[in-house]
Amino acid sequence: MSVLVTAWMLVFARVAGLLATMPVLGAAGVPALARLGAAVPLAVLLLPVGGSVVVPETLSALLGALILEMLLGTAMGFCMQVAFSALGVAADLTSSQAGLSMGAMFDPVSMSQPGALGALANWLGTGVFLGAGLHLNCIQALGQSFRDVPVGTVADITASGAAIAMLVGAMIATAVQLAAPLTLFVFAVNLALALIGRMAPGVQILQTIGTTIQVIVALALLGPTLPRMLEAWLDWMPQGLDALLLTLRLAAG
Repeated sequence: MSVLVTAWMLVFARVAGLLATMPVLGAAGVPALARLGAAVPLAVLLLPVGGSVVVPETLSALLGALILEMLLGTAMGFCMQVAFSALGVAADLTSSQAGLSMGAMFDPVSMSQPGALGALANWLGTGVFLGAGLHLNCIQALGQSFRDVPVGTVADITASGAAIAMLVGAMIATAVQLAAPLTLFVFAVNLALALIGRMAPGVQILQTIGTTIQVIVALALLGPTLPRMLEAWLDWMPQGLDALLLTLRLAAG
C-alpha cells in the first residue's frame, strides 16, 4: 500500500470521526451516506495539511493508528456536541417546570420526540449554529488539528477524557443558567397559585385552571426571553472550541 493512500486513510478516519459526532451533521436524522460523501472529499482537501505522515509498518499498527485517529476526531466532535446540547438541556428544564413537556413532537433532525419547547430549541439552535458559521469553525479546528497533532502521532486519546468531563460539568451549569429566568418566574407563579389555594381552599377553579395559567405565563414570557437565551448560548459555544483544542493538546502527549 502506497504512503499516499495510507496517509489519506488516516486523515479520513479523523475527519469521519468528527463528522459523526459534531452538531447538526452528526445528528441521527442526517443519512450516513451524506456524512460519508462529505468526509471523502474533505479528507482529500485536508491531506496536504497533514504534513509529514508517520506510516505504520505493519497491518496491526495501521489498524491501531486508524482507531486512534477516529477516536480523536470523535472526541473533537463530541466536544462541540456537548456545548451545542446546552440549549436543549435548558429547554428541557424549562419545559418540565412550565408544564410544556406533555406535548411531544417528532424532531426529524435528532430522530427523537422532545417536548414542544425542546423541539423548538433544537431547530433554532441548528439555524443559529449554521447561520453563525460554527460548522465552519469546526472544520477550521479540524484543519488545525493536523498541524498540532500530525497524522499517525496520536499519543494518548484517553487523556482527553478530563477535558470532556470538565466541559460536561460546565454545560450543565450553563444550561441551568439559561433556564433560570423563565424557570424561576414560573416557579413563582406556581407558588402564588399554591398559596392562594391554601388560603382559599373553597376556590376550586384554581385547581382546574392552574396548569393552564402556568402554561399561558410560560408562553408569554418565552417571547422576550428566548432571543436572550439564544444570544447567551451563542456566547457559550466557544467553550466547546476551547475544549476541542485542549483535547488536541492532551492527545499530542
